[in-house]
Amino acid sequence: MKKQKAVPEGTTLNTQAEHSTAPSRCATKLELVALHLLENGPTGTSSLSGLSGLHDLNFRNSVSVLRRQGVTIHDEYFPHQHQGGDMVHLKRYWLADRNQARKLAELVNLKRKARGAAPLSREQIARYLAAIPTSEQPKPAA
Repeated sequence: MKKQKAVPEGTTLNTQAEHSTAPSRCATKLELVALHLLENGPTGTSSLSGLSGLHDLNFRNSVSVLRRQGVTIHDEYFPHQHQGGDMVHLKRYWLADRNQARKLAELVNLKRKARGAAPLSREQIARYLAAIPTSEQPKPAA
């Protein structure tokens, strides 16, 4: 004779995943870089902002991964005077246009879904898109 679990009549057993108390995983580095690009809009980001805001030591590598996933990200060098007083040239990165921003927001939502987090709201995506030009335009001089 097989043992059966004591379950009240008319109810179903729940799986562990449905009632897990484990927190969702942290955002991936790629997701954070994508959000950083969306939040900064046409002003763009750099390795300095990636380091200070995201603690990303290889910001350019993350940008490269996003490019390989089909997102068009423009870049240009800009001069920066560092703490020691010397000038160095760093790259500024920004999204090409609103279509690329939409593509990036969809990528962020895929990453969020994969880790069990809530997606970006439509209102949040609309705010990001409103700040970015509709078509590819040359970057103004800094």
